[in-house]
Order: sequence, then C-alpha cells, then structure tokens
Amino acid sequence: MNIIDHLRARAAELSDLHHVMALMQWDQEVMLPVRAAAERAQQFATMSGIAHRKEVDPALGELIRTAEADGDALSVVDQALVRRMRRDYDQSTKLPEEFVVALSALTSQALPVWVAARKNNDFASFAPLLAKLVAMSRRQADYLGYEKEPYDALLDLYEEGLTAGRVRECFDALRDPLRTMIAKAGGGRDEPPWEGEMFAVEEQIRFADRMLAMIGFDFDRGRQDRSAHPFSTGLGGCDQRVTNRYSPRSIEFIFSALHEGGHALYEQNVGADLARTPLGAGVSLGIHESQSRLWENIIGRSASFWRHCLPLLREAFPAQFGEMELGRLMRMINAVRPGLIRVEADELSYNLHVLIRFELELALINGELATTDLPAAWNERYRDYLGVAVPSDSDGVLQDIHWAHGSFGYFPTYTIGNLASAQIWHAYCAVDPEHEATIGQGDFGRIRGWLTEQIYRHGSVYPPEELLLRVTGERLNPDYFLRYLKNKFMV
Repeated sequence: MNIIDHLRARAAELSDLHHVMALMQWDQEVMLPVRAAAERAQQFATMSGIAHRKEVDPALGELIRTAEADGDALSVVDQALVRRMRRDYDQSTKLPEEFVVALSALTSQALPVWVAARKNNDFASFAPLLAKLVAMSRRQADYLGYEKEPYDALLDLYEEGLTAGRVRECFDALRDPLRTMIAKAGGGRDEPPWEGEMFAVEEQIRFADRMLAMIGFDFDRGRQDRSAHPFSTGLGGCDQRVTNRYSPRSIEFIFSALHEGGHALYEQNVGADLARTPLGAGVSLGIHESQSRLWENIIGRSASFWRHCLPLLREAFPAQFGEMELGRLMRMINAVRPGLIRVEADELSYNLHVLIRFELELALINGELATTDLPAAWNERYRDYLGVAVPSDSDGVLQDIHWAHGSFGYFPTYTIGNLASAQIWHAYCAVDPEHEATIGQGDFGRIRGWLTEQIYRHGSVYPPEELLLRVTGERLNPDYFLRYLKNKFMV
C-alpha cells in the first residue's frame, strides 16, 4: 500500500465514525424516547472520545507529513485529500480530548432542554446550559487560534477562510438596500395570509415526497421524516436524511422540502470516488446553503416553477387550491411580511434575521452580552431591524436549534449561501438563456446536471472561494443577490 492508500484507509475509518455519530444525532432529533436523552449524551461522549483519539493520532500526522512531501506528484484529488486531512488534523490536535468529550456531552444534554424550553416558553430553563455553551465556544476559539477575533475561529469551522470582518462587509452591503426594498414591498402586496381549509398532514407528507422526487432526490438513497426543526444530514453518499415539519394552515412544508432537498441533491451527487474521505461531502455550509436556497427560492418560488407545479398542487389539494390562479399563488408565496420566524421569512427580510443572530453571537462570544440578557437584546433588534414585536421567547430567542448544538459561527453561512446562490444562478442562466422554459417544462434534470458537473461532483476538492471562482469567474459578490431581489420584488 502506498502512502495515499494508507491515508485513505485512515480517512475511511474516521468517515465511518462520524457517520455513525450523525446517525445518532438524526435519531435523537427524530425518534429518540424522551427518557433516553441522558444515555444518548453518554454515548455521544464515548463516541466523540474514540473519534478524537483517532483524529489526533501522531501516526496520522506522520502519514500526512509524508504525503505532503510528494507535493505536485500527487493528483488534484489526492492533493485535496492531503490538504483537507491536514486542516482537520490541525484543528483536532488543538482541542484536548477532555474538551471534545465535554462539549459533545453538553450539546447532547442541551438539545432536549431546548426542545422543552421552546415548547413551554421557558428561556430560564435553557439559559444556564446556554451560558455553558457560550463559555465552551470561547474556549474552543482560544484552542483553535485566530488572528483578529475569537469569532473568526468559529466561522472557519463552517466556512473555510471566512472572517467576521468579511461577514460585516456583506451585511454592510445588504442592510440598507434590504430595508429600503422591504419598506417598498411590505404589506404582502395586499394578499392576505392563507385562511382556507386546513391541510391534512398525511397529504402534506405525500406532496413533499413528490416535490423531492421531482427535483431528483433519490429515495433509494435517502428518506424524509418529521422533526421539530427541518434539517438534512448525510450518513454517506447512499444515505441522505431530510426532515420536515407540517402546519395545518401553511404550505411552507413545500419550500422546506425543496430547501432540504437541495442540500441532499448536493450530497447524493458527490463523485463516488470521494466516498469515505473528507472530500466526500459538500465543501462548506455556505456553498451547501447556496444549493438549498437556489432550489427553494430562485427556482421554487418562481412563476415558471408554479406554471409546472400548480396543476399538481390543485390535484393534491383540490379543496384548498382547486380554483387557485397562478397570480394569486405567486403573491401569496412571495408576500413580503417581516415577521418573527427565520425559517418562514420572505426573501427580502430573511437576511436581517441572520444579521440579528450574527450580532448577538458576536456580543456573546466577546463577553459583551450575558446570556440572561439575550431575550431583551433579541427583542430590541427585532423591533429595530424588522419592525415586529416579539410576543414570546418561543417565537424569539428559542426558535432556532443551533445554539443548543453549540453551533456558534453557523448562522452567517445562511447569508453567504443566499449571496452565492444568486451568483451561481447567474452563471447557469448564461449557459441556458431559456432557463424559464427549462423550469416551466419541469426539466429539472438539466439544471441538476449542470450543478452536478460544476459543483456537486467535486465534493470538497476545491476550497469554497476557489470553487465559486471556478463556477462564476469571480469571488463572492453581493451585487448578484441584490439584483435578483430587485428584479423580483421591485417591478
């Protein structure tokens, strides 16, 4: 066995371990019995310790050093494998095993507490654990190291090379244009929210499955389930799990299906030769989010999409949509109504939800905001940025699962994904001038094929900025997203 084969064998073992832990987490969020939470926390701690010992094994570090010496003699994929394993190894060796085990146990303990706190509108019950998670995240940043701000180290975990300074630049470019467009397009374009007959959950699930299959989700290599918060997780190229949630008076489940399906399409179409390596998944959360938002919003909320899908919607829900006209449906699903819930936000206000979380996370990590003061700070920003009053912590500071996961630095990747989605779609339209007809005819295979060739099949071979440069010819540029929004909402 040559050095790369040895390295791939190590990578495969680590990949298997992380997929097992991902399965444990999926199970915890979808079907774990309530009283099993404490045992699951212990199981996470044990598995995290085993994985961490293997990740920091000096023998692995020696394999990486030996492979690095071969340099340019390696193929592009093997060079990427060595680069990615070096990055993972360096990050892992900076974190003591006792810290990794403690953080895993804490996040597993925090999840069911958050679920109960959200259900009971009881932030006080979650606050002590959140304070511990913030403290652990500060320690994590210190262990990992950073040049300017501790938050940079946390961002880099999810989006390689991203810094708080770069995130500020993006939000500075978005903040005023978004608020101006919201003011001009607000009020839902005089289209009232849905108040018709309720939807049966079983029918919603069937229609969500149909939407997933239509865009190319392979149910022989994936499944859809229910959870408190929609998410997608990969347990390998042939096992992609997506979840959804359903409300009796909302069709948001359709867009959640397209969103999580976009994540899953990425993972299902990564090159098979990259399986069981750190290259065998999407390169970053920002690029991942670009795909979920592209399928959910740019395609899924377009008139072309609903010219194709409205007959399907009428067939599935005749009592609710049998007489629905396309124009009314478009006004309904693209209504601009600044509200409380991020995952239900319209495209104009969504990134202000992310901005609020970014500012609060920065303040928490920098020690400028105590967790006990978080609800008040949250509510103040919602009044300032979105003009809405927060009636309860369940619809406010407790609405997202990310902090219970200890995922500080995650939220900005949602906006990075929105910006990248418009930039990538602009590149696609250049090669398919009849893209509206492509969507209107339901030719989603053509779009998926281009995305697979340009993005999906490469997995994590190219760093996120390099991949975007290869696909679009330039680095991340907020202008494409602003142009997309103006063309859609300011006409």
